[in-house]
Amino acid sequence: MTTLAGTPPKPKLMSIDEFMAMPDSVGFELVEGVLTERKLMGALADHVAGRIVVRLGAYVEHNRLGHVFLSETTYRCFGHPNTGRRPDLSFVRSGRLPGERIPEGYVDIPADLAVEVVSPSDLAYEIEEKVKLYLDHGIGEVWVVYPNTRTVHVHRRGQPSLTFGNSETLTGRGPLEGFSSPVADIFPSPTAAEQA
Repeated sequence: MTTLAGTPPKPKLMSIDEFMAMPDSVGFELVEGVLTERKLMGALADHVAGRIVVRLGAYVEHNRLGHVFLSETTYRCFGHPNTGRRPDLSFVRSGRLPGERIPEGYVDIPADLAVEVVSPSDLAYEIEEKVKLYLDHGIGEVWVVYPNTRTVHVHRRGQPSLTFGNSETLTGRGPLEGFSSPVADIFPSPTAAEQA
């Protein structure tokens, strides 16, 4: 069989199990069997994600609410058996994991919360697509965190999105009701030049 000049070859498809067995899969996701490179977060986005993990993780642990996962956790709940996506961080409330055991491989249920921290390399339409994908497949809430504007956009299916600015307090809903954090606390302190 011949291919037209300039036509890219079809990508090799792989199963979710093959993907999970890859020793260097950290920088990738699997989309309908196609290995897809994840964009690097960058230092600022990674730092902000860490600050959220500390605050959210401490609250969840103290109140025994469930489990907080980092960006290497793969979710396979997107309608295709060979799709595995990785939010920057996520939360699954107690009682939802089968046998209340954390799986060694991927998580087969949608998270209660997914958090994406936006980097300069992220495109607006890609973020919108990811939020829609998450909500359409049962993830209860999505926080999109913008370090450069120091805002957090909260999305829930069928509800208007909420925006929390730097002077406001981010509050949890549903299984995270009671969680709160000043938005300013999840970002590094602004420099003198930024404050001017």
